[in-house]
Amino acid sequence: MIGGFFNKPVGRQYVAAFVASLSVMMAGTSLGWPSPVLAKLSNGGLTMAATNEQQSWMIAMLELGNLLSPIPFGVLVDVVGRKPCLLLTGPLYIVSWLMVMCSDTIGVLYWVRLLQGACIGIITTVAPIYIGEIAGDSIRGALSTFFNGMLNAGILYVYCVGPLVSYDALTYYSLLVPCAFLGTCLWIPESPYYYVLRDDDKKAHESVAWLHGNAEPDVVVRELMRIKAEARDDLQDKGSIRDLFGSRCSRKAFLIVQIVAAADVLSGMTTVLAYASSTFAHADTDKTLSPDQFTMLLGVLIFCTTFVTGYLVDKLGRRPLLLFSCFGCGAFELVTGLYYYKRWVGFESLGAWIPFTAIGSFAVIYSIGLGPLLPTLQGEMFPSNVRGLASAITSVTLTVISFVGLKMYQVITDQWGIHVNYFIYGTGCLMSFLLIYRFLPETKGKTFAQIQNEIMKTIDDRPSRGKTRRKPINANTTGV
Repeated sequence: MIGGFFNKPVGRQYVAAFVASLSVMMAGTSLGWPSPVLAKLSNGGLTMAATNEQQSWMIAMLELGNLLSPIPFGVLVDVVGRKPCLLLTGPLYIVSWLMVMCSDTIGVLYWVRLLQGACIGIITTVAPIYIGEIAGDSIRGALSTFFNGMLNAGILYVYCVGPLVSYDALTYYSLLVPCAFLGTCLWIPESPYYYVLRDDDKKAHESVAWLHGNAEPDVVVRELMRIKAEARDDLQDKGSIRDLFGSRCSRKAFLIVQIVAAADVLSGMTTVLAYASSTFAHADTDKTLSPDQFTMLLGVLIFCTTFVTGYLVDKLGRRPLLLFSCFGCGAFELVTGLYYYKRWVGFESLGAWIPFTAIGSFAVIYSIGLGPLLPTLQGEMFPSNVRGLASAITSVTLTVISFVGLKMYQVITDQWGIHVNYFIYGTGCLMSFLLIYRFLPETKGKTFAQIQNEIMKTIDDRPSRGKTRRKPINANTTGV
């Protein structure tokens, strides 16, 4: 049965997307890792010591590292390929966890987080492109949710293992993930779009043939012709900054993705995940579960939601899920902020189930829309010649806003109370709802060419002065 599924086109594409998404699981482990580590620091379970300021820098250094790699790898992804760029992150993650094993000072952890952040920058730039390009049009949304699903799997992994084992053992368990990624990534093919862009028909044919399993030769040829037809107009340009911003269509696509990226980070999910255990420690947990147990439950909720999203994204579409996610996240974060405000002004009898229910609901709703759909849009909104560059700039947008959020969370908590953070996040989500409602078109079930034409339909028919408007792409073309 397994062999039969693997030999089907959908089966091969699912396998390739899953293996590529193991790189995202590595990113998830480094995103969730601070939560159990901060709990061990506060409980005196580590030999090293760190102030609140040092802890906030240790967490935020991940985002500083994330600034280093997106732009260079946004260019390299079209020079050396999608697969080699992803493959590089495996050895780098192994080195980072070996550094953790050999260190016992907070200063070394700064460098570890910087290196892991650089890896995340590569992964968030390259993985959405690869998954979007190897997936069929009818399942691209579902396969793109692998990105968020494996990210959540990595977070759940450290949330569940971290409280049960020592600091050193947690490092060993974290090291297993990049080893598994390296052992499997060697077997998947390069994206056929990369080979088409490099004008290598032979390797492009081999890649398409692998992804389509035991399909008939003429099916493989037709698919390759379709890819070449979609990329034909893109090949006329070099994929530079000028190409990305030179047409009104590309500019609008870029604006849409940046709005969704900002909404993703303004929701505060990155900060909530990093500070989960310490956040629940601020609640009244004396008569309920411990903060670590609440954190484990949060990880389980987030991970399980992934399977729901994979089903819904190609049924309901991107736009409805994003709108629902923004509004729901904003509402539950405002409830969380109100709870912690009441605690801050002296209401001591409030139950810990209130913030857990609110934060858990926020996390579930985030995982239905904002979390999984940004990589989907990154992979499908841009022409293939600028896809890497656009994805890189989007990663920088995510990084800058995430860094500010991670660094300021502890500062705001110490100065004005933890509730202020959640009021900011909730307001950001509701503002994002309005922007996404205004600008985002539906892309469900459309080819890359059809998506470009859908964006162009929303633009005024009059060309800009002194510029020629790019002709619509014939989505039904099957020849070169």
